[in-house]
Amino acid sequence: MTDPADLPLDDGDQAILDRLAAVHAMLDPPPADLDERVSFAVALDYLDAEVARYAEQQPVGSGARASERTHTITFDADSRAVMITIVDRPDSLVRIDGWLAPAAALRVELRLPEPAPPRMVTADVAGRFAFDGVPHGIAQLLVRPPEGDTSPRVVTPAFSL
Repeated sequence: MTDPADLPLDDGDQAILDRLAAVHAMLDPPPADLDERVSFAVALDYLDAEVARYAEQQPVGSGARASERTHTITFDADSRAVMITIVDRPDSLVRIDGWLAPAAALRVELRLPEPAPPRMVTADVAGRFAFDGVPHGIAQLLVRPPEGDTSPRVVTPAFSL
């Protein structure tokens, strides 16, 4: 007796698999921007960077301000933590306020998908930095050590604004 699992697929099997694939695509399609997200994440030139992990993400706001879309994301790496708060502005752009821990006056780069150029700011000595007037979409932060410092750069996973 032959086990049916050992037999090659026939036209009936292929029809069932095709229907399952169609149902799956309808009920749980991949995100529309999946190709863009993958290309963006792979395009990072800094392969020697320490990759931070999502530590926490939470919505913020209540009462009269509940209509504002505001959320906080914390990223942890071995050498540094990065916390950001993202606030929608009335003009459909966002403001990103961030803090580095341990606090340091480091260069912080906001990477956006091409053709947008990356934006750079320097955190103050308390580790605070901000980017204003940023379009919605995917983004990534890269924290650079001071010139001549051999500490690793820290890069966050891509996140949505």
